[in-house]
Amino acid sequence: MKITDGVYGYIWRGFFENNCNMYFFGEPFNILFDPGLKNYIDMRLEDLKKDGINENAIKYVVNTHCHPDHFEGSKYFMDNNIPVGMHEDEISFLNREGPRFFSMFGMAFPEYRFELKLKEGPWEFNGEVLMVYHTPGHSPGSISVYWPEKKVLVCGDLIFRESVGRVDFPGGDGELLKKSIMKISELEIEYLLTGHMEIVHGADKVRRNFELIERYYFSMI
Repeated sequence: MKITDGVYGYIWRGFFENNCNMYFFGEPFNILFDPGLKNYIDMRLEDLKKDGINENAIKYVVNTHCHPDHFEGSKYFMDNNIPVGMHEDEISFLNREGPRFFSMFGMAFPEYRFELKLKEGPWEFNGEVLMVYHTPGHSPGSISVYWPEKKVLVCGDLIFRESVGRVDFPGGDGELLKKSIMKISELEIEYLLTGHMEIVHGADKVRRNFELIERYYFSMI
């Protein structure tokens, strides 16, 4: 579905469709975020087509982190020569812990290659800029990606509507999660594009959501 001009979201609707939210930034970026599980890639590509986005419009795939529910389907795009990226710390974590982590979910660990090793800072595309933020806590190399012009943030499993990403998986760290949430809360955000559940739309609602998380969740993380 179209969220705002150039921004599309595909919200998880049930266990037989995928297990995370997927997003697409159009021109000039043409980035697909978090394609999810490999068994549902065809369904997700069909969702894109319904919004007039053909597969060949996807120039890059970016993963907010390496947990299989967000990341496993990236192999499809790697095999089709579309550059796939993730934060360099998350790539190192995947190389070190990936086989064990995937086996926790009864999943085979395939070979992956990354043409984009992301770092915190500006990412320029033909005069337009996205900001990449390193937001560890849910995993060591989690990122959030901000489109300043649109005030849109893709945040993965950093924060949700009235909830936060879990920190009990390997590589999770509650103190880092809180620091990452506070860093991101300083941005001007109109659309908070979360990794699960519904998005948060409206600057006032986004601000209240951060305040709620700090007030009620930080003592439990």
